Amino acid sequence: MSRETARDAFVVVSVLVVVVIVAGQLAGQPVLLGYVTSESMAPTLETGDGFVAVPAAVSGPIDTGDVVVFEAVELAGGGTTTHRVVGTTPEGYLTKGDNNPFRDQDGDEPPVTEERIVATALQVNGEVVRIPGIGTAITGFREAATSAVLGVTSAVGVDWSPDQRGLSGLFISIGLALLLVILADDLRNSSLRTRTRDRSRGDDGLDARWVALLLALLILVPANAAMIAPAGTHHVSVDGDDLPAGTAPGGTVENGFTAENNGLITMLVVLDTSHPDSEFDRTQLAVPQGASATATLSTTAPSPGERTAVAVSEHRYFLLAPPSLIMRLHAVHPLVAIGAFNVLVLGSIATLVGALVGSGSKRIRERRHGASLSVQLRRLFR
Repeated sequence: MSRETARDAFVVVSVLVVVVIVAGQLAGQPVLLGYVTSESMAPTLETGDGFVAVPAAVSGPIDTGDVVVFEAVELAGGGTTTHRVVGTTPEGYLTKGDNNPFRDQDGDEPPVTEERIVATALQVNGEVVRIPGIGTAITGFREAATSAVLGVTSAVGVDWSPDQRGLSGLFISIGLALLLVILADDLRNSSLRTRTRDRSRGDDGLDARWVALLLALLILVPANAAMIAPAGTHHVSVDGDDLPAGTAPGGTVENGFTAENNGLITMLVVLDTSHPDSEFDRTQLAVPQGASATATLSTTAPSPGERTAVAVSEHRYFLLAPPSLIMRLHAVHPLVAIGAFNVLVLGSIATLVGALVGSGSKRIRERRHGASLSVQLRRLFR
C-alpha cells in the first residue's frame, strides 16, 4: 500500500467516525462514544471517563459481565444508565453498578429488556476500553460554551434560556461537522493528486460511490433505529372491576400516553387505535429534542367482570418535512413515510459527496496547487 493510499484510507475512516458520532448524537443513541457522570461504575469507569459504545444492533447477544447502556425506568428519574449485567431472569437482565452495594432491581428498577438496551461497552480481555477524562472535557466545554452563548445573548438584550442537553448536542455536532468538512476537504485534495505514473496498473483513486454508500449506512442505520425501535403496538387494559373512583360503567376512563425523544431532532409521533370505544385527544405529537409530550386516551368503562383491551399503534418520523406531507405518506403506509426519509437522506449524501469528492474514481493530470482547508486553518492559528 502506497503512502498516498494509506493517507486516503485514514481520512476516509476519520470522516466515517465523525459521521457515526454525529449520527449517534442526533439519534439519541451512544454510538462509538459514551461517558459516565457518576461513581457508580468505579473503578472500572470513574466519573467523566469515556468508553467505546457499540450499538445494540451490532453488538451481538448480551452476556453476564457485559457493561451495557440502557434506558432506565426509575434510576435517577429515568434516562440512559451505564451498568454491568450481573444476571438474567425471564423478565430481562439484572444490572448493577460496580461501585453500588445492591442490584438496580433490588429497588424499583424493573429487569432490563432487550429493547431498552441501546449499546454495549467494548471490552478487550474482559476489561472495558476506557477513555480517561473525555466526559469531563466534553462537560467542561459544554459549560464554557453555554456561558459564552448566555453572555452574548444577554449583551444583545435577547432573553433566551437554552436547554443544556440541546446546547451540548449542538456544540458537539457543530464541532464534529467542522472536522468533517476539514477531513473531506483533505480527501478531495488527495483525490486530485496526479495518478498518471503507471496507467496500466489501473485506477487507484477513491470511488465516491463507495464513500456515499458507507456514509448512508452509517447515518441511516441509527436514524432508522431511532424511528423504528420505539414504535410498534402498545396495549392498554381497562378492568371493569378496577375502575377509577367515581367512574361508572359506560363512563370514560382516561389513560395518559407519553412519548419521549432522547435525540436532537424533533420527532413526529403518530398515535392510532382502531378500538371502537376509544379515541385520543390528539393523534400527532411533535416532540422536541430531549423532551416529551403526552396524549390522552379515552376509553368507555366496561361493566363489572369485563375487561377492555385497547391496542395502540405508535409510529415515529423525523420532523424534516411539513407534518401534513408526512401524514399523507403515513396514510399510504408507514413504510412509505420512512422510505421517503431514507430517500431524502440518500439524496443529500450523494449531493454532499459529489460536491466534495466528485463522482466515481478519477485521474487528474494536473496537480492542484492550492492549499487545503486544513492547511489554511493550521496557518491561520499559528
